[in-house]
Amino acid sequence: MNIHVHTRGWFVRFTSALFVAFLLVAPLASPAAAQSQTAPSPSDRIDLVGLVTQQPKPDSPPSDVQFQATVNYHLDSVPSGSVMLFLFENTASDSTQDSSNAIPIQRGNGQLVLNIDYTLRPDVKTLTLVAGVFKPQQKLLAWVSTNPINMAPWPGRVFFEKAMADRLANNFTDAEQQLTQAIAQAPDTGNYYYWRADTRVRMQNYTDAMTDFNKSLDLMPKDRPSRVGRGIAELWLDNPQAAVDDLSVAISATPSPDRISAWAFRARGLAYASLGQSDHAVSDYNQYLTLTPNAPDHDQVTGWIADLSS
Repeated sequence: MNIHVHTRGWFVRFTSALFVAFLLVAPLASPAAAQSQTAPSPSDRIDLVGLVTQQPKPDSPPSDVQFQATVNYHLDSVPSGSVMLFLFENTASDSTQDSSNAIPIQRGNGQLVLNIDYTLRPDVKTLTLVAGVFKPQQKLLAWVSTNPINMAPWPGRVFFEKAMADRLANNFTDAEQQLTQAIAQAPDTGNYYYWRADTRVRMQNYTDAMTDFNKSLDLMPKDRPSRVGRGIAELWLDNPQAAVDDLSVAISATPSPDRISAWAFRARGLAYASLGQSDHAVSDYNQYLTLTPNAPDHDQVTGWIADLSS
């Protein structure tokens, strides 16, 4: 099923009470983390069970995006009704909607896949999809919404995907160029700076990598991978104490050590070794091996421990 939302046309206004309720229960979320919110209803309901964002066509402009929403519905209070899909820009209370695309449904259960092709405008930072079940005369029976979807990274997505493919092929020069294009399209997307920084580390361009890690942490202050990456770049730039500081933040930021913690322990061990703090280095190397018992460099790190313990 296709529902096309145009940038100009007939406006559909939900009741103010409905929209206020929507704003109160819908915190910010990315497309991958979009969650549904449903209004209570004794007999009719609609649930969002899937949401995919993609380019409408492979050669579409970077600003074009297609939303594909899968909804399950239950209609009980009336013999027939319809389902409509709405798109809200930022915090607007109006959605632009072609009413002729209402999808008729009958009493009972069913599933619909709804598409909206949309061209992102520079002033639009978030988009929210709202699906509703209506009875005749467009009286709303039940509704469901995504959380506001952060659209800031979208314009650079095409370049980002090409960069990831280049990285998989170990073509880091082209990956860096693609990520630079992604950043030009979406300059406030911290992940793009992180991946360019990581790519530059692999190219041994540690000074420019530091600049990118600084920017990614400006945009994502709590991002642990960026913190670890900057610590590693500082280590290569012969600043082990700064590396210890960053890596310690990444390690202490989570109560449950994970793979990010493991790499932070390994890098901090190297930093401590550079500072002549052998006991701390051995402790961190052991933590790394405990967290990654099948690490490909297990024998190498074991050798480092033996050298520092002798």
